[in-house]
Amino acid sequence: MKRLSLRTLAEIYLLLILLAAAALAALPYSVLALALLVVRLLAMWRQPSPRLEVAFTAATVFLLPLVAEPLSGYLSDSAGLPERAVPILAASSALPVIYLLDRQLVENTPRIAEFAAGRPPGRYLTTTSKALLVSALTMLGVSFLLGSLTILFSAVIFTLYLAGTLAWALLTIPPQPVTVPTRAKRVIAGTTADITLPLSHRGGMRLHNLITPDEPWVEATPQRFSLNGEEIGLKLTITPPLAGPAQPQIRLAALDPRGLLGVNQWLAPLTLEVIPRARYAEWLALRYLEEVGGREIPASGALSARLRQRGGVEYQESRNYHPGDPPKHIDWKHTLKLNKLIIKEFAETGAQTAILAVNLVASDAEEADKIAFQLITTALTLAQEAIPAALAAYTKEQVILTTAALDPREILKETLSLVKNISCAEFTQRLLEPPNLSRLKRDINQLRRANLRTSPTTTQPA
Repeated sequence: MKRLSLRTLAEIYLLLILLAAAALAALPYSVLALALLVVRLLAMWRQPSPRLEVAFTAATVFLLPLVAEPLSGYLSDSAGLPERAVPILAASSALPVIYLLDRQLVENTPRIAEFAAGRPPGRYLTTTSKALLVSALTMLGVSFLLGSLTILFSAVIFTLYLAGTLAWALLTIPPQPVTVPTRAKRVIAGTTADITLPLSHRGGMRLHNLITPDEPWVEATPQRFSLNGEEIGLKLTITPPLAGPAQPQIRLAALDPRGLLGVNQWLAPLTLEVIPRARYAEWLALRYLEEVGGREIPASGALSARLRQRGGVEYQESRNYHPGDPPKHIDWKHTLKLNKLIIKEFAETGAQTAILAVNLVASDAEEADKIAFQLITTALTLAQEAIPAALAAYTKEQVILTTAALDPREILKETLSLVKNISCAEFTQRLLEPPNLSRLKRDINQLRRANLRTSPTTTQPA
């Protein structure tokens, strides 16, 4: 047969004593006992919120001795005890309920741990402990006003329980209960990195902890955990911006097992060296140029001849017909299927020239770093693929630089010097809309065909 736990025995005891008081006690104690019994049964049938459950049990600690006082009188008369023993017996009837309240606090605390915003680091009394202490002091005042020894003894027993629990927590939990080493980490701005740190507990009492990073680009795993002298691995996932702090802080909220004493602690486990994207791209570009430095860069004519040898046309995409498109490019199969004219778009292979157009004005340092990174890496890719390119750089006032189609390695060298001219300014409006690539390709092809049809010489009129 399975043994009943102490909490289950305390629940059964509470129900039995309330049932006995409702049946045997005189008015109004029998009505109060019946009301407490009904509420307790409802709480067992439908689990209330943790705070409401604790509040109801705390109220039962003070009300139960009142409804048990008549039963204590019957017991004292049967045992031949003096009349002054009745309040002590009635107040003692709440001891199992105090144990029940203690178990509820222990079970509910992990679910209510939160960082106390606005509080400095250190220990503090939680809202739960303040509410329970105010309730105990209120019952002490009511006992003096009513001259009730039963309420007085109940309030004293409950106050001793709270004071003893808080004193033990204060002696056991240090102002900084968690330790974590500080690690140095180098990371490129905008990239994600993971680092795992050992997090250990210094106190001799189990603590329920909540980790909350102060920066949105820092994620901590796990966020909620309990420690009782052991060590766990705290995984930090960071994606630092260029202007992020060098030591991102993490807020730690710790609660004692009953949620009566809280501790706020700030942790700084990382010392970051954030490398700008542009610096990393510049390093890649310089390394590439050093590797190919001994190779001969062909002249523009030789480069064009080499590209013409790789020339040809290949199918690129299909699009709707526009006036001026050559009939020979009509895709008749899809035209009949879709019941509208469809044109096949062809592109020349091997002779395409890339055009790099860059606006040298950014809204902030973060965007300036991204522009420099994208420009250098794009030029580096073109150089590695041996794709000729032209470069155009401009601001909202003027055109800074334009080049003809050059060897991509020369373009890469130009970009390395050009990114130093990127400046920051506040944008009031955007003047350019996203390009319609399909329309641009069609217009370029039409211009190319028009140039081919045009005679290289003109005839003057007589």
